[in-house]
Amino acid sequence: MARTREFDTEDAVAQMAQAFWRNGYDATGVAELVDATGVGRASLYGAFGSKRDMLERSLDWYLDETIEPLVVSLESGLDAIEQRFLMFGKVLEAMPERARLGCMMVNVGSEVGSVDEQLGVKAGSYRDRFRLAFERGLTAAVEAGDIEGPVEGRAQLLTLLMMGMFVAIRSGGTVEEITELGAAAQAEVRSWRVS
Repeated sequence: MARTREFDTEDAVAQMAQAFWRNGYDATGVAELVDATGVGRASLYGAFGSKRDMLERSLDWYLDETIEPLVVSLESGLDAIEQRFLMFGKVLEAMPERARLGCMMVNVGSEVGSVDEQLGVKAGSYRDRFRLAFERGLTAAVEAGDIEGPVEGRAQLLTLLMMGMFVAIRSGGTVEEITELGAAAQAEVRSWRVS
């Protein structure tokens, strides 16, 4: 008779994600995952497979729990887009330790995306999801008469700015620098308004 799991798998995934997010893939050993989750090594392997599989599950959790609500908010129009860029400096000031983690997907994509084809594809899909959200937000602005189209190039620019903000925070940008970058992004978006 098979034994039932004695731990909450979703909580374990969330704890694994925090460890990978904080330390990166290479620097996070299975011992760190055991410590983070409180789940034994054999049980972790039994529930999730290899360390690489654990990373994949962790990234899926991160994208669903952290990124998707952020991305959906961008689809509502220019005000939401401007405010998102301004939030980076505010979050860094209010929660520096958490903000300094940067974006888990950007971190992992930068670390192993070029040597792990599947993760490289996932990182590309992640950027595409941001681009699509910006396109939808900008299209909503066109429909509202706030800006004129086309929106594709602008959506790509905003995606690159967003990725750059994550990297700037992770690499030690100060609150003042990040706030200034956010204000510059906001000014760019405002310059597109027709009135």
